[in-house]
Amino acid sequence: VELLSMFTGEQLRDIICGNPDIDVELLRRVVEYEGYDETDTVVTFFWEVLREMTTSERKLFLQFVWARNRLPLKESDFDAPFKIQKDTKTVNENGDYPLPSASTCFFSLTLPEYPEKEVLKQKLLYAIENVTTMESDYVTNDVEVSEGWRGL
Repeated sequence: VELLSMFTGEQLRDIICGNPDIDVELLRRVVEYEGYDETDTVVTFFWEVLREMTTSERKLFLQFVWARNRLPLKESDFDAPFKIQKDTKTVNENGDYPLPSASTCFFSLTLPEYPEKEVLKQKLLYAIENVTTMESDYVTNDVEVSEGWRGL
């Protein structure tokens, strides 16, 4: 009990739950690139867009790429690096770019090479605001379990 009095309520919350603010620079320090370099234009756009997002949009982004809505407090607390991978899909026949995708198990974002910052922003916001969350898997699994092998 004496140990707890060493911390403020905010410090204790951050230690136990992680920082409620999404520190973009912390995330940037733990990133690895696959197919991109940190100086590529689309990567620069990505970090600018992430910095410009509201806290709630950043939490949606983290949920999208990691199935969590908070970052650890420091670099050494990350189990794995955040990865940004180049998406090799091409532009659709109508000139539309594919949406970014993510793998929460691997804390990675697959990012198409968008030509403009505004296109990246629109596609990323659409993806994070409209993704089906991992929680919906439980609904599907419950239905499958209740159906048993009859559903096959």
